Amino acid sequence: MKPYLKMIRRWDVVIIITLSLLSFLPLAIFSYVQANAPNNGADKTLVAVITVDGKEYKRVNLTGHSGTDTFTITQDDGDYNTVEVKDEKIRISKANCGDQVCVRTGQVGKLGETIVCLPHKVVIEVKATDGTSNDDDMIISS
Repeated sequence: MKPYLKMIRRWDVVIIITLSLLSFLPLAIFSYVQANAPNNGADKTLVAVITVDGKEYKRVNLTGHSGTDTFTITQDDGDYNTVEVKDEKIRISKANCGDQVCVRTGQVGKLGETIVCLPHKVVIEVKATDGTSNDDDMIISS
């Protein structure tokens, strides 16, 4: 062990410590930027946009939603996804796809979160609106 300790010089230790400290610099910069960023969507209404095969199927207003609403997206070939909106979160509760990734994703309710069912080509994305959209599109009927 002593021959190895003789190989280490003072500047080797200084360089190692300096590089170790610099490795945390991106984390510090990212944390600082996130802390000073404006509220993304905090003053906007959150809406879940459901698209099937690239076409908009339905918009669901999440902000201010209370209770539980459920509806089923049924396609011509017999594929189905049961969507559940509970309070201000949305999820796919049942699907007849093989992998069940969309069901295991769980609830989403924050800006930018998505649920994707690739076999059925169903995408649920949480977006923000500025309140100028038509409220008739956001009514959930079960």
